Amino acid sequence: MKSFLWTLIFTIIIQTGTAQLKYGITGGLNMSSGILPELDLNTDINAILNGDDVIVGQPQLADFVALYKVGVFVRLDSRIVSLKFGVNYDKTNIKKEVDASVFTVNTLNIDLTYLDFDFITSLNLLRKFYISAGYVPAILIQQEGSLNVKDFDQRLLIGFGFKIFNGATLDLNAIIGLNEIIEGSYIHNLMIPVTLSIPLN
Repeated sequence: MKSFLWTLIFTIIIQTGTAQLKYGITGGLNMSSGILPELDLNTDINAILNGDDVIVGQPQLADFVALYKVGVFVRLDSRIVSLKFGVNYDKTNIKKEVDASVFTVNTLNIDLTYLDFDFITSLNLLRKFYISAGYVPAILIQQEGSLNVKDFDQRLLIGFGFKIFNGATLDLNAIIGLNEIIEGSYIHNLMIPVTLSIPLN
């Protein structure tokens, strides 16, 4: 299915005019957070006896932490569609603070460093504006702390961007991790990067 989609996209690029190949560097602000489980004890005995879970709850967001990402990219541009492959060094953090009357307690604080591999398709809607979607596998290369964090994460990306000057672009994306970062934790990565891509050719 993935190979079919990429073949279709390449066909669109070829059919819609001359494509330009760009390569360059990327860098930007990475607003890092996480999706956490919020667990509560189900005190309704009748509901439990009828098969409801003892532990219930809704997902919640971790705090947002401003970090960074840097990398390189190769991009194939046409009038309608662009394909972009990037490799990024990506600093992330998942932190949750709880107010305990007089002081604040860090109940969770995980620093992670990933090497991301971006596969992104962009659709040009206006002359300078486009929307993007992509798949981002990521390899964990460093962590702080003793938690057993998984070495691999898969992410989905959606967002939009602007062409600003000489092939440079400014992107605002939302990236959500599909994998639990720790087995059985229900914790997933969540990032909102603002990225500047500057071609070198």
